[in-house]
Amino acid sequence: MRLFAVLLGGLGLIVSPAGAQPASVAQGFAEANEAYAHARYEEAADTYRALLDSGHASAALYHNLGNAYVRLGRTGLAVWAYERGRRLRPEDRRLQHNLEYVRRRAELPRRGPPPTGLGALVAGWSPLALFGLGVLAMCAGGFGAVVRAGPNHGAAWPTPAVWGAMGAGLLLVAVALGTSYVQAQERRAVVMDASVPLRAAPADTAAVDTTLRSGMIVAPAAERNGWVRVRLGDRTEGWVGARALKEI
Repeated sequence: MRLFAVLLGGLGLIVSPAGAQPASVAQGFAEANEAYAHARYEEAADTYRALLDSGHASAALYHNLGNAYVRLGRTGLAVWAYERGRRLRPEDRRLQHNLEYVRRRAELPRRGPPPTGLGALVAGWSPLALFGLGVLAMCAGGFGAVVRAGPNHGAAWPTPAVWGAMGAGLLLVAVALGTSYVQAQERRAVVMDASVPLRAAPADTAAVDTTLRSGMIVAPAAERNGWVRVRLGDRTEGWVGARALKEI
């Protein structure tokens, strides 16, 4: 019973869109939630997708879309929706909980391919947190300068403490922007089809190294004539048909 309660809680809907949204978006969100609540999961998923296609993406919207796909048994699309939501809100515990539930149920690897190059260096860093710390450091430096200067405006600016705080703040902001850029370049895709052969070459006649399952995450690289070279979590590489993947 406890597990059943946890599952129901994890697949519960977020009932209102994050942030201020136009009335039409809020209405569409509410209509999709109502369809989900009455077990009309296909209708709910279609409405959530229509909102995304109109340019109103949010972590809440991806969360609810993922839940609808779980109910429809579409593992690949559910993983894709939750992962898209986590890109917008990495620390969202409900998204992480539901993603782990789907992976456990489908017996999927918990992690995709590890990042490479600079992506490996900044893996796990939060650009938003770094940016916030940078702004706070610059504000602290400016406030300290004003307090120390008193009526003699500008006298405190040359002090090491002020310049140190301002410099550290600017450095953190630069690192935050660089981290965000590097992380955005790390491509990830989700396997959509139930059974996808990983081939040694980009051809239907090439030897099959292994078979990928719906919901697995791969790192796409080169593309050639409708085929994509991908890397798996164990660093295995091979070719799959581009239509079998959906990029996160």
